[in-house]
Amino acid sequence: MRRLLRVVLLLFALAAIVVAGLGVYVIRRPFPVVRGQLQIPGVRAPVEIIRDRWGIPHIRAASEHDAFFAQGFVTAQDRLWQMDYDRQRALGRWAEWAGPAALQEDRLVRTFRLERAARADWNVSSPTAQAMLEAYTTGVNAFITTTRTLPIEYTILDTTPESWEAWHCLAVYKVRNMLMGTYEMKLWRARLALGLGPEKAATLFQGYPQGALLTTPPGETYQGPPLDCLNEFAAVEAQRSGSPPPGARTKHAAPSMSGPA
Repeated sequence: MRRLLRVVLLLFALAAIVVAGLGVYVIRRPFPVVRGQLQIPGVRAPVEIIRDRWGIPHIRAASEHDAFFAQGFVTAQDRLWQMDYDRQRALGRWAEWAGPAALQEDRLVRTFRLERAARADWNVSSPTAQAMLEAYTTGVNAFITTTRTLPIEYTILDTTPESWEAWHCLAVYKVRNMLMGTYEMKLWRARLALGLGPEKAATLFQGYPQGALLTTPPGETYQGPPLDCLNEFAAVEAQRSGSPPPGARTKHAAPSMSGPA
């Protein structure tokens, strides 16, 4: 009896080792190649990518094109699934992978017309910005077409990534800054303006004063007229009532309402 028990325990131990080894293999198999040399079409000169002890890539390239190409390549190496997840959400296609539970979010994103907005932003982007994103996109697609292993999520879903397009970068930016950003706060402020009225609601928010830092260009400060939110809140009220907000112009180009005397 003891011998049988030992045999059973040994078999369980062997099975646990096999399962653990298989699990490690399945998880680690999609890890990107970060050592050695790769022959990747699309770069114009040799590019060196050095990963520090934290795995963060540092790129040395002879041109901006190659630098952004390499950035796209290593980003796809490290984050292709996350990129694709955001792209599906931005295009209102997350339910294709997540099922009916994602339909509500897809409807919301399509109502916001994020794809249209991203394409429109791309069309008016400067040639320099477009060249940057095109080089980046070429790097992303170079990884997709040359890698022998994809992130495990694609295996679970039994799918493969579609080619990346340059305007997808703008779509991802928008969905991250909307669904993970401040749009809910903006909706709350709009409801507050409708409930309290523009003047009272404006007293609750500082707005954007002179001397505050701008996002772009770096280091510059805002030097325009103080933004106290009143005009924005008045516009919300005007949309509900159908009347033009203070300062709006009629077809004769004259202000429809004057400011304080």
